[in-house]
Amino acid sequence: MEKHVDKEQAKTMPLKVTFKNILRWTIHELCDFDLSWNVVVPWCVLEGVVFTYTSYIHALLLGLLLFYLRYQLRIRKNDVLSDTKEMFSRDVLAVNPGLDTAKWNEVAAKMNNELYEQHYWRSRQFFFDEDECHRSFREYILKPSSTPLSDISSEAVKLYYEATNELYKNFLQDVFPSNTKSLPGNERYGRIMWLISNKSFLKHPLPELGILASLLASGKLSPTGIFLCYTCAIRIHNAYKSHLEGKYKSLGITQRVRFLAAVMHFAPGDDPKKWDHIAAHMNWYLRVKGTWTDSHENFFNGKECLDFYESQFMLLPLKPDNFGYPDLKEIVNETNKVCAPL
Repeated sequence: MEKHVDKEQAKTMPLKVTFKNILRWTIHELCDFDLSWNVVVPWCVLEGVVFTYTSYIHALLLGLLLFYLRYQLRIRKNDVLSDTKEMFSRDVLAVNPGLDTAKWNEVAAKMNNELYEQHYWRSRQFFFDEDECHRSFREYILKPSSTPLSDISSEAVKLYYEATNELYKNFLQDVFPSNTKSLPGNERYGRIMWLISNKSFLKHPLPELGILASLLASGKLSPTGIFLCYTCAIRIHNAYKSHLEGKYKSLGITQRVRFLAAVMHFAPGDDPKKWDHIAAHMNWYLRVKGTWTDSHENFFNGKECLDFYESQFMLLPLKPDNFGYPDLKEIVNETNKVCAPL
């Protein structure tokens, strides 16, 4: 039986159902963007002429065109969000999404309709999904700017802070399962298996490693070999740092609140065994929630978990409100009391 969807319901249909992937959505937005056709038409004519001579220049021009359009689209979105803070705040107050993904999807749908109806955007797909809507609220309203917030925006920020603190208190009531034997660092041959599962970041310094292995095999360590050792060390360090940044970037506000609740629950101080428990719990939690899915996405041991806390949270109360996660400052002030000082 065919399901009936009326016009009003179609307007607020979840965006992921309407546009199933970012590529299709991006192409749609570029085609609907005011600037696009003024640039695309003459560019296509130019490309047609150039293509008759060389395909390499053709590919380069096409890449530059896509980059330019995406850049202009980002600027245009920035302008729209800067001009509609009160509208955005009003919708957030009306829905009161807190950290609820489904409610942020509702806010995104409301904003998409209003931006279209008030001629800020030429289509009803300004926000791709609830995650983009949530990030935009944090970036343009939650974090302070040179322009003072209106009363409506201040109220929306206050409501969001309350929802974050409420989530933290609810997490503290939960059970925190933790099996430290599951940590890669505590398994037999754990470091070897960890390196194998994290082999993707080693592909960056692979050429230097190959040359260095050849030099060492020959039994001669020349100045060139020493320089290669240094280069490999730098490349591996940078590759590993990028690897960690990518892994931690996937942790949103909800996952970070859970992490802080785990820290408060175990009250680790400088006890490495308690940090192991936090690492094991977070590995379990993030795996169950589907945040981390790849084999290399985990906390290796409690030491990495402590490093994560020190780099991401410990100094947060001392930093400006436009840095990182200002809504977590109050919580971090509490968790710092049960953690070892730097």
